[in-house]
Amino acid sequence: MSLTLLTPPAAEPVSVAEAKARLRVAGDAEDSAINHWIQSARERVERDTGRACLAQTWIERRDGWAGDGRLCAFGTQLRLLKPPLIAVEAVTIYDAEDAPSEIDPAAFFVDTLSDPGRLVLRPGESWPEPGRVAGGIEIRFRCGYGETAADVPAALREAILQLVLAQARGSDGLKDGLPPVAASLLAPFRRVSL
Repeated sequence: MSLTLLTPPAAEPVSVAEAKARLRVAGDAEDSAINHWIQSARERVERDTGRACLAQTWIERRDGWAGDGRLCAFGTQLRLLKPPLIAVEAVTIYDAEDAPSEIDPAAFFVDTLSDPGRLVLRPGESWPEPGRVAGGIEIRFRCGYGETAADVPAALREAILQLVLAQARGSDGLKDGLPPVAASLLAPFRRVSL
């Protein structure tokens, strides 16, 4: 299984102006560094929570449907990575000669309300098996809370600002590399696996 970012978010959940206000920076000399801190803070939040903040497109390549514990409900549902799910753009299967074919979207529906989102087979349907042994299934999907910073939960935005502050000040007093406030803000968004 591999996961590849195809289209990154068009913006960041926190603006340079918001970060500058929090940092109490007036001039423009530090804008490039602040922008870098915002991006790396967002990436850290996304990595630690397994979520996507703003809309982005990914492709997941799988060898088969089963094997990683995400196939559930007696094999009729596949939980997707990077919640919240916005849409599934295509599910492609490769045959033994590496020829692609898209699964008919009428064979399944996309549940964007669940967390994580999932592909759910319709009654009487089954997942087609790929002919290619490795990377025979590709799922292209969009995920994130929305297109604008206002769509991102306030707790995630504040965690990003806390990480920006920590980067500006150095890394003293961090718990697991996170400021304590950021760690507590991210806790409800982290996935718990049993």
